[in-house]
Amino acid sequence: MKKLTYIAQLSAVALLLVQMSSCDSMPDPSPISDKYARPEEVVETGIPVITDGGAVIYSPTNDNFRYAASMIANSDGTMSAWYSTPGGLNGSMPARTKLNGSGDGGGAKGWHGEGGNGAIYYMFDQSFYGWAVHCPNWDNPNSSMRFSLYNWDTNYQTTLTGTPIATYEFVHYDQAGEAGWLELNADNGGYTEATGSLKFPMGAYLLYMERTEGTPGAWGGATANGMICWVNGSETSGITGHENSVQYTAPGDVGYSSQIRYYSAPTASINAVWSEDEVIAVAPTKDKADKYYAKDPSVVKVGDYYYMAYTGSATLDESLDNNVFVARSATINGKDWEKWNGSSWGGDPAPAVDAELSATETFFGAGEPSLVVKGDQIYLYYTYSDNEQKIYNVRLMTAAASDPNWPASMTDQGEVIDRTAFKGLNIDGCSVRYIEDQDCFQAVHGVNIADVNSYSVVWVSKDGVSGWEQKGVLSNNIRVRAKYARFICNEQSHITSTTPRLMIYQNGGQYSKTAWPTRMVPYSFVE
Repeated sequence: MKKLTYIAQLSAVALLLVQMSSCDSMPDPSPISDKYARPEEVVETGIPVITDGGAVIYSPTNDNFRYAASMIANSDGTMSAWYSTPGGLNGSMPARTKLNGSGDGGGAKGWHGEGGNGAIYYMFDQSFYGWAVHCPNWDNPNSSMRFSLYNWDTNYQTTLTGTPIATYEFVHYDQAGEAGWLELNADNGGYTEATGSLKFPMGAYLLYMERTEGTPGAWGGATANGMICWVNGSETSGITGHENSVQYTAPGDVGYSSQIRYYSAPTASINAVWSEDEVIAVAPTKDKADKYYAKDPSVVKVGDYYYMAYTGSATLDESLDNNVFVARSATINGKDWEKWNGSSWGGDPAPAVDAELSATETFFGAGEPSLVVKGDQIYLYYTYSDNEQKIYNVRLMTAAASDPNWPASMTDQGEVIDRTAFKGLNIDGCSVRYIEDQDCFQAVHGVNIADVNSYSVVWVSKDGVSGWEQKGVLSNNIRVRAKYARFICNEQSHITSTTPRLMIYQNGGQYSKTAWPTRMVPYSFVE
């Protein structure tokens, strides 16, 4: 294996100083600590390497960010791009409203003994979306809690003999996710699905919280405004209660978070001038399976149609409950994409790849798709995770490209790229391309994408199905916090002898969507 290693440290420091003059986000080059150092670049023949720092082709302003793009170099020399961009939000979800009075109840912060439960009575004077309680797990990752919401009926015991209107179990929840706040809402509790209502109506309710595993409890908080609390069936005394809050705003009140826009450029080059008309190609469908966002597009052409695979969800949190959807259009810049509905094209969307999660609002699901066409086969790669270990491996579905309803007849090839070695390193989805001159498939994804020591890795497979091996580590000429690397290709996701050797990625702030400029860089294959 051929290795391209770092030069002497003095040269590396000089390079970083030059880069800092054009990129404020570069780390202080003196000293370069082990914590923030990238691994040395390792490649072999046929692996793409970035040859210089390239140029920013788009700098976002305000919330007008673009990321996770699909970009095609067309046969007429133009370029087409589809970006995930801000959606139809009229605002943002406001902070929850605290229901406790002043003071800290303190004593109710731990439920001890086998089982353990707590409850809260409250009269709501307006409809509400979710009711949340501060429930730390005391560093026990195997902690689980079940919330049930009842319409109040006479007293505590009578109410609990009734049937809850919403129930959700938080299985092995990560208290670091939101510092231990657990929210039962109209979506995860099944209320919206059962009634069609986005919120619970005003009225008196009992929220019953039951420990099902581990050591969860509820943090103490003062009671107020007619609130009553119980611990293990006994009403708490004085001001001692459970710290809780309410979300009055439903996600549907503020729209959806992401949609996919189309852009074009007259030439396939770093200096191309991109259109700014922002044609909306695919947006979520209101109150349907992709209702909160459409993002991570991948586009190919088969026969008379362009097909776009994208990530969507009926859950507001973009890291949970994802599925892969597919749409098609007869024109490359079309606004009228038809979504796959489960049996044909058009109408209400249905997942082409359903994650079939065992628990909602717990796991990532299926998303970050990448389409490739080779011969009469469509290859649909996607990130998948349905486990508590948060391992994001890559799975594959294949179908006959000649079948106009190919999403209905896909063959599940299972897990094809095992990325367990990158557990906990914050990775993004694989972008897969077929390299014609080498007769092989290559996949690239980022590692440490939220940190200054980000880098990319390259995987190779001869047939795209089996034998995927990591062959490259790309760390040179990459800005900090690099994510969503995509190689520009033709309309079948091939890189040919005439395809421009260009790649795009986003970089910038750790989590800020407003600080992710899109950078285009040249690359070459190692000979």
